[in-house]
Amino acid sequence: MRCLALAKAVRLQGMTVHFVCREHSGAALDLIEVAGFALHRLPILGKEPLPAGYEGWLGETWQQDAARTARVIRDGVGETDWLVVDHYGIDERWERAMRSVAHRIFVIDDMVDRRHDCDLLLNQNLPSEKTSYQGLVPPYATVLLGPNYALLRDEFRQARTQVSVRTGVVRRVVVFFGGSDPTNETEKAIEALRRLNPPGIEVDVIVGASNPMKERIAALCADLPYMHFHCQVDDMARILAEADLALGAAGVASWERLALGVPSLVTAVADNQIENMRQLDGLGVAVGLGVSRDVTEERLSLAIGNLLSSPAIVSAMSEKALGLVDGEGASRVVDRLVEMAA
Repeated sequence: MRCLALAKAVRLQGMTVHFVCREHSGAALDLIEVAGFALHRLPILGKEPLPAGYEGWLGETWQQDAARTARVIRDGVGETDWLVVDHYGIDERWERAMRSVAHRIFVIDDMVDRRHDCDLLLNQNLPSEKTSYQGLVPPYATVLLGPNYALLRDEFRQARTQVSVRTGVVRRVVVFFGGSDPTNETEKAIEALRRLNPPGIEVDVIVGASNPMKERIAALCADLPYMHFHCQVDDMARILAEADLALGAAGVASWERLALGVPSLVTAVADNQIENMRQLDGLGVAVGLGVSRDVTEERLSLAIGNLLSSPAIVSAMSEKALGLVDGEGASRVVDRLVEMAA
């Protein structure tokens, strides 16, 4: 989704964008084509044992993947000013191999755990003492850090002009834990809210098309008149703009909530979200609940109940959120891409 946000912002500047993606199960590749971008699909092979860890996400060895991707660019794209890399399993070896087909390389990262051969790197998470790329990128590389560069779709920038600091009275809650929600935090949130059964509150429950539990979640929502089920929405900004509180993961969707001033309860559903969750909590724009395996329905119910009875805290969270992310990050990144390509 963040690459789609970047692609749409780049297209507004008259540039042509191609996507190269592996056809993994659950990959929402149709969203790319619906948005009007050229999509080059890499097949799932499954003929050889894959490397352990994130590198296995490539679907083949990095050498094979780099060769296949380079061939796609040479034969199907042509001269490429910027190659944008957003993949946990890719490092400097793959990137160096792509220098023959791209003038410049732009890496989007949030792990700070491997070396990159790039000209530009973006980590849109909140900087900390752990966010140092010294020795991980070439000395000439430009590094962009922090939510000032958060890659949000234009709909969030537009919706931001229509929102204000929340009063703190919670009447509408949004539940969204990402497109697939592999740890099924959505069902925990539904159960926590069901236990509270707060009067006068409406709940929007959002899942992605790749969520394996979507039919069960839809059935749970159908049993509760104040729960409204949504699958693969295309108006997330509107839904969040109308919300007084959100429950979600401490990942990239955090910037969408903050840009629209939505106070939130956040869970770290992956190790790379833990530091982000802690910082969001420390800044007073969200309440960090912990790592998903430790977050129970009881803990969720208690945390939600505490905020429902503390409107002053909720309002203060909203004000701080609006001050942290302004929704202009994609434009800033595009400006840098254009500047560096000149």
